[in-house]
Amino acid sequence: MGHFDTIPRKVTMERTHHRFEIEFLDEYTEESLLSEIRRVAAKFDGEFLSEKMFEHLSRRVSASTVRRKLGGWKEALSAAGFGHLYGGRTVSEKMKLQSAKRLSNDDLISEMKRVQTKFGSGQLTTVDFDRHSTITCSAAVRNRFGSWKTALEKAGIPQSKMANKRWTDEQCFENLAAVWTQLGRQPNYGEMSQPPSMINSKAYETRWGTWRKALRAFVAWANADSENRAQGWPESAEPAAKSVEVTATRTEPHRRQVSPRLRFRVLQRDHFKCIACGRSPATHLNVVLHADHVLPFAHGGKTVVENLQTLCQDCNLGKGTSPACSRPQAL
Repeated sequence: MGHFDTIPRKVTMERTHHRFEIEFLDEYTEESLLSEIRRVAAKFDGEFLSEKMFEHLSRRVSASTVRRKLGGWKEALSAAGFGHLYGGRTVSEKMKLQSAKRLSNDDLISEMKRVQTKFGSGQLTTVDFDRHSTITCSAAVRNRFGSWKTALEKAGIPQSKMANKRWTDEQCFENLAAVWTQLGRQPNYGEMSQPPSMINSKAYETRWGTWRKALRAFVAWANADSENRAQGWPESAEPAAKSVEVTATRTEPHRRQVSPRLRFRVLQRDHFKCIACGRSPATHLNVVLHADHVLPFAHGGKTVVENLQTLCQDCNLGKGTSPACSRPQAL
């Protein structure tokens, strides 16, 4: 039996004609938020439904949005009929801002250092600080020192490698695609400030106005016709990015190299798993996925979604070049 006996010999119409959609609520009405809380609570089997657990199970809306729209996390759970799942008091950002007024500069710096030691990476992002600080928030720190960068310098904490970069739209989309592939699902706002992301979530929010708008722009980019630029992309908030031209791919079918956008579409269609062995970066350490030509490019195969399949690096590079390694045939 050859190595390719486990690989499908044709790409089905279902796989080849696939567009993906992001997961978030179309509108943040009280009823839609309560409905989402009920949906998540119905499948939750723990004692207390924390905000962090809600975001892990939902992916459609952040807990902070729920708090803001419904008056608090406890109030939201109670309104949805699941008040018994509330596990304790949540300190809002407003409360942290007020409490920070009583803290000295040294107190704020000490809190930054305390939170930073939790990660061991030597760096500290505003997302991590807001998530783990119990007495203040990054907004209070910025207000006190003028900027997060200045506060980091005073605390002796190196600035994140994600900061101070003039990323282009294309780089933002490619980074989001890489994180999406690694997780095997749509990343949330906080996850974009953690490895393997190279661009933090704040950069997306600054560029497109909100995280939801950034996701919509990404979908337009990923679903765009391979022979045309995406239509209706939201304008970047940064003037420098407007001058960035995305190279047209009219001749892409005749190129061997698979573009990042086309690669993402193929991997997403195949559920970010190797179609030969079933492994994915989300479930197996150090797994790297390739978008591989079904009919080899050297044999006339085109670089189009219908002639590409997802293989892990081991399965792809282990194919060899001998006649015994029969290749799948395209439609």
